[in-house]
Amino acid sequence: MTTEISIDEMRAAHKRTALFIHNTPMMKSEKIDEKVGANVLFKCEHLQKTGSFKARGALNSAILAKEQNAKGVIAHSSGNHGQALAWSAQKIGLPCTIVVPKNAPNSKVEGMKEYNAEIVLCEPTMASRESVCSELGEKRDMFYVDPHNCVSMINGHASLVFEVLEQAGDKIDSIFLSVGGGGFAASVAYSIGILRPDIEVYLVEPEEKQLSNLLENGVQCNVDTLNTMADGVRVAHVGSLCEPILKKYCTRTVVSVKEDEIKEALKLIWTRMKQRIEPTAALAFAGVLYHKPAHIKNPLVILCGGNVDTNYIIN
Repeated sequence: MTTEISIDEMRAAHKRTALFIHNTPMMKSEKIDEKVGANVLFKCEHLQKTGSFKARGALNSAILAKEQNAKGVIAHSSGNHGQALAWSAQKIGLPCTIVVPKNAPNSKVEGMKEYNAEIVLCEPTMASRESVCSELGEKRDMFYVDPHNCVSMINGHASLVFEVLEQAGDKIDSIFLSVGGGGFAASVAYSIGILRPDIEVYLVEPEEKQLSNLLENGVQCNVDTLNTMADGVRVAHVGSLCEPILKKYCTRTVVSVKEDEIKEALKLIWTRMKQRIEPTAALAFAGVLYHKPAHIKNPLVILCGGNVDTNYIIN
């Protein structure tokens, strides 16, 4: 298993996974452009395998685990990572166990089960998730795939960047993405920082996260789990592999949004674009809709996922 985050490893991961994942489309809306006052492009990762970008890193991780003769893969997840890893393991013939907090959205839990993952419930805290996962993984000799702090995940996610640069590299001046544990953010920030440093990467967070205080002052958020409708980014702290990358490339490009702003962004995508994204994807768009810096004229928003309960209503 590779232990290096690098452009070469990212390219290798892209080649390794390309036959199995979607090269997701770009979309735009004239009405949204008018409202934002910019030319907004959307990278539609909610149309990716398993409904989120997580399939990219998870498949890379599962393939590498199988090459190392792992007896299976295990992870903790509130939904998207678990679904992606379960799909990946099923695709290449590995057993998969997912440790799931009791408050995870039912649609995401059902999605994991559909990919034949064994579900083990835990308390909705990071400490519980990690301890249960560690104990089971050691007992069963399974390869642990951390949803955020994992080299193979970070390298695997970068396939999205190669697609973006090919699809719209000459049309964008910035990328806005939702940030949780930091694995995806680190992947995009690192690869864009090396390949296209002229493109700014903005990390959009629920305001309780206070990532700027960590990147600028070294002060961690004082809670482990965020109270936000964006359930995919409730993890309050970024991983140790991710933090130095984000400090290098994104210290002054963190955007904090309010819950009402996420809700209004979600409504706009649902009604204007007819795309049923999940609240975590709307978080990234809220950063553009309400907090876009004046000099940004051609932002790209990554719609990171679309796994919403079928009975979910925007109140």
